[in-house]
Amino acid sequence: MDHFKEQPSALHTVEREEITKAFREVFALSAGKRVLFWMLEQCAIYQDAFSGDATNATNYMLGLQAAGRRLIDQLDTVDPHLYPNLLLAIADLKSTDLAAAESLAKREEGEEHDVEA
Repeated sequence: MDHFKEQPSALHTVEREEITKAFREVFALSAGKRVLFWMLEQCAIYQDAFSGDATNATNYMLGLQAAGRRLIDQLDTVDPHLYPNLLLAIADLKSTDLAAAESLAKREEGEEHDVEA
C-alpha cells in the first residue's frame, strides 16, 4: 500500500515533499531524463507482455510493467506533464545521439581513408 495515500502525518508530508523535489531535480537534467527513460525500458513498459504459452514469462513481464506504471504514476503525481515531456525530451536526445553517431562514423571513415592514402 502507498503510505502517501493515507492521512499524511508530518513525516509523510515531509517525505512526499522531498520525493517530489528529488523527482523535479532529476528531471531537470538531461542525464536524469535518460536514467528515468532507461528505468522505464527496463520495466518493459514499451513491450508486449504476452509470451505465448509461457505463463510465468508473461506474469514476469506484467510484474515489470507494473513497476514501470508505478514510476509513471509517480511522475504524474509530481506533475502531469513530466511523463509526456520525458517522451519528447528522449526523442530529442535520441536525435542528438543519432547525429553524433553519424558524425563519429564519418570521422572514423575519414581517418581510415587518410591511413590508406
